[in-house]
Amino acid sequence: MLTALERCRPGLSRLPFAALHDTPQPSWQAMLTALINGLSRQSEHLVLVLDSYEEITEPAIHAQLALLLKHLPPTLCVVLATRTDPPFSLARLRAQGQILELRTEQLRATREEMTAFLRSVMDLRLSEQDIQDVDARMQGWWAGMQLAALAFKEKAPPKDLLQALQGNQPALFEYLVQEVLNRQPAQVQTFLLRTSILSRLCTSLCNTVLEQQDSQLFLEELERANLFLSPLDDQRQWYAYHLLFAEAMQAQLEQTSPMEVPGLHLRASQWYAAQQMSGEAIQHALQAHEWSWAAWLLEQIHSQGIWSRFKDELHPFWMEQLPREVVRERPRLCLASAQRLFWVAPPGVTESWVRDARRAWTRAHQREEQTGQVRGRYEPEAPLHLLGEIATWHGLIASLHYGDAGATQAFCQEALTHLEEQQWAARVYVTFAQARANTSQGDLERALQQVQASLNRIKAEGDREFESLYLFEVTLLMTMAGKLRQAWQYSEQTIHTLQTLEGHQPAQLCWPYTFQARILHEWNRLEEAQPLVEQAIQLGEQAEMLAFLPLAYTLLLRITLSQGKLEEARKVSQQLEYAWRMMPSPYRVALWTCVDQMRFWLACGDLEQARRWVSDLQWKAPLVSPLARERQNVAFVRLLLAESQPESALNLLTLLVKQATATQRWYHVLEMWLLQVQAYHLLQRQQDALSLLSQAVHLGAAEGYIRCFVDEGPLMAALLPQLRKQNPQAEDLPYLETLLCAFNQQPMPRPTHLKKKLSSSLQPLLVHNYETFSERTRCGS
Repeated sequence: MLTALERCRPGLSRLPFAALHDTPQPSWQAMLTALINGLSRQSEHLVLVLDSYEEITEPAIHAQLALLLKHLPPTLCVVLATRTDPPFSLARLRAQGQILELRTEQLRATREEMTAFLRSVMDLRLSEQDIQDVDARMQGWWAGMQLAALAFKEKAPPKDLLQALQGNQPALFEYLVQEVLNRQPAQVQTFLLRTSILSRLCTSLCNTVLEQQDSQLFLEELERANLFLSPLDDQRQWYAYHLLFAEAMQAQLEQTSPMEVPGLHLRASQWYAAQQMSGEAIQHALQAHEWSWAAWLLEQIHSQGIWSRFKDELHPFWMEQLPREVVRERPRLCLASAQRLFWVAPPGVTESWVRDARRAWTRAHQREEQTGQVRGRYEPEAPLHLLGEIATWHGLIASLHYGDAGATQAFCQEALTHLEEQQWAARVYVTFAQARANTSQGDLERALQQVQASLNRIKAEGDREFESLYLFEVTLLMTMAGKLRQAWQYSEQTIHTLQTLEGHQPAQLCWPYTFQARILHEWNRLEEAQPLVEQAIQLGEQAEMLAFLPLAYTLLLRITLSQGKLEEARKVSQQLEYAWRMMPSPYRVALWTCVDQMRFWLACGDLEQARRWVSDLQWKAPLVSPLARERQNVAFVRLLLAESQPESALNLLTLLVKQATATQRWYHVLEMWLLQVQAYHLLQRQQDALSLLSQAVHLGAAEGYIRCFVDEGPLMAALLPQLRKQNPQAEDLPYLETLLCAFNQQPMPRPTHLKKKLSSSLQPLLVHNYETFSERTRCGS
């Protein structure tokens, strides 16, 4: 599009072209903005025509075009030619009178246009009555007229043919093509039918498919005869049939010679495979129903390891065409399925594919042992390093979806035993899983050491994709460690790396965007945080990244609560609940959501729902992750405070703070200190409350924490002025004034806190969980 505009108006927008030429993957958002600004400065009108728009499948392109139309400069008119409506809404454009739609009725050929076409273009000697008859049958359908004209050519249309030009389009389509086809010599008919299976044609390919050597002569003759064959390049090496004509030929081939079709596709597949054109080879193998050959071709994509992305968007489509039993017999394809579904399917689905991969590897390995390492044609292989990759995936699932440090370490050890030295990418993922396992234990320092050591090697290897993954992991760990400013810097690096990554997908930005929004929220920049997390959600939804959406919706819930918008928060809570149903993971629910969900229930005065949540945990096995159990305990503490049980809350918090402090998780320490302050206040231990609040202010000052104070509500608003009167540390005074101003800038409605006591059966529940956590910690688990 930019090329077309530049040819029409040289120098229209220098920024977009500079971005295209200077960076591997430019920022389309910035380019589009620059383009719109450049067009706005133009005084002359331009018309931009986008033809065959139905071919566009990339959501980001639709989004960018919709944005262009929303901010369309008055000097630009966009013409969209498409067989189907675009996926973005046209309602707003209709309502504002900014769209002119030409649909089927308007695009039908008029009698005058049809007469000119049949007589002048196709050189047919037809009477007015003949043309009227054709018009009555065709109803202005251009493609149908062309097909009919070829049948009529150099011969008056017989009455029986005209009688056949009625009924539904498939019948008309089949009849006309039969007439066109049957008028060709027998050898031409054979060539047309057998090569119709090809999306594009060249001499060598046709020779292989037809098992002959004179295909070039046929191609030249078909082009001269204008028989629905068009060259695709100036050298006339590649050709393609008109789509409708090719479909008709394929239908005729299936009717007359169905037994030939698989063999034609198989020979086409073998030709493409010899040319290293994997995509076409796989497609034809599938159409030939040669499942083992197709599966073997797919496996070759992953022969260098499952960690390299295969960028052909048809890959999932091909996998789905293979019979399930064929895929489950091949460990590499099972792992490919797990990789494809990792972020978009429930953990159980991904885990099932990895288990299938292990079982398939075992069967293949046993066959190799029984046959002395001799495999049958296209049978799967079972090298030990592949078992290492399977164990790596088990470790990733155990760490990310379940927070099971013990299982993760066992799988990672198995992986390292079998992986070869050159499989450094798989080894990088092993380290990633190990770091996540340490995070689930609350050991951020060890996790950071592992991640940063691997990050240095990744940068040395120059792998930008892994670099972006690890940069984001550092961002996450820095945030949990309370180092917001460093976390922001790493998030900026992550975004830059992603945007300059070859084959970059905008959806990948949803993760760093969300953590930036989280930091902006903590810095009380809500007007920036909300649109950023909403943009992240949009990207995640477009890519159907189900594993990401709960994190983003949790943050959006936190932001709406900070804004005091309970109705909006209620809607977000419903979306969050749905997101967790689509991607169930009790571990991540505890880690990401349970505290904010509790805050929402308490803000709404829904103590019954809060109690129900605690009661439900009583019947579930404790989570294996100490950090996840800690977050559940923090949520429980908030309920205890709302129920005016400060002693129980304080007893539990003492244990929680001790462990969080030992592992230097200052983000969590600060939150828990503020809860302790409230417990002290409810116990009328005012001096203890102010003393601990002073420590919290000192801790929060370095990183600019604001919302964690403000969101605790009126009690904190009342205690901070008292602290100010006690002359706190001089270096904290400016920060303390900032906090007081933040409270004064917004209304502070008091949540509904009922004074009803919690039932005795619920009181010890989460304390018991934490005792289990303490025991596991002492044992070094």
